[in-house]
Amino acid sequence: MIDVVAIIVTYNPDPNRFRLVLSSAAEQANRVIIIDNASNNRDLIKSLIDSVDNCEFIEIGFNSGIAHALRVGTKYARKYEPSWLLFLDDDTILLNNALNRVLSIINDLPSAIRDRIGLMLLGTNNENCDIKEVKYGMFSGTLIRTEIALKTCCRDEFFLDQADFDMYSRIRSFGYLTLIIDCKLIDHRLGYRRWARILNKVITYEPPWRYYYIVRNLTKLLIEGKIDFAFYLKELVHWGAKITLADGPTMLIKPLGLGLIHALLGEFGYIDQRFF
Repeated sequence: MIDVVAIIVTYNPDPNRFRLVLSSAAEQANRVIIIDNASNNRDLIKSLIDSVDNCEFIEIGFNSGIAHALRVGTKYARKYEPSWLLFLDDDTILLNNALNRVLSIINDLPSAIRDRIGLMLLGTNNENCDIKEVKYGMFSGTLIRTEIALKTCCRDEFFLDQADFDMYSRIRSFGYLTLIIDCKLIDHRLGYRRWARILNKVITYEPPWRYYYIVRNLTKLLIEGKIDFAFYLKELVHWGAKITLADGPTMLIKPLGLGLIHALLGEFGYIDQRFF
């Protein structure tokens, strides 16, 4: 039995960044499994992976989305009987000794808390490593018990955004804790970088095609009672405002309207980003 298997989902990663992601995971996890969603630079990814002893490469053959890819990786990792799985994006770098620090912190907790932990999210901020409850966490940087991942990961129909929120909610529904270690343990890139002419500065931004998934999947989670309305509204306004600043308000209409309609009609899965 090994302690931790890292699962990294790749889709057209930046080679230089991915090289750092791969080396940081391979140095700290017992095993690394790469699930590739038909990347255009597949051969380069494979060459990097082949240089790492404890790494395996699984090709799905099409862009299946983050949720399906993680589910494939979770089922495959089961054969190693790890205690934990670590989910990482292809641009998330594990900082030095991060995994050992997290496992040590977990082991030092009172058993009444330790035994109820479903997952521990690795933090991204320079704080003091307090342990806090987190309701809506992201996949990347999530250290999750294997048996719980097999029960709760992941919601294929969401394809991309908010499948992580759904998993966190499902874990809590089984009576487990979803926690975060609030200090910088990973270097993670969130969203795209775009110039906002109105603000005269670069902002973190999700394009209209991503906003469609955000709207659609958040609306479904709201209907199911897995998120509250205040959080729902905050997320829609936050990412919608970024599109308005970067692309103009007209670019908001189609993803917002279509996302709401599809959520209400129960139409999920992949949609071609060129539509937006």
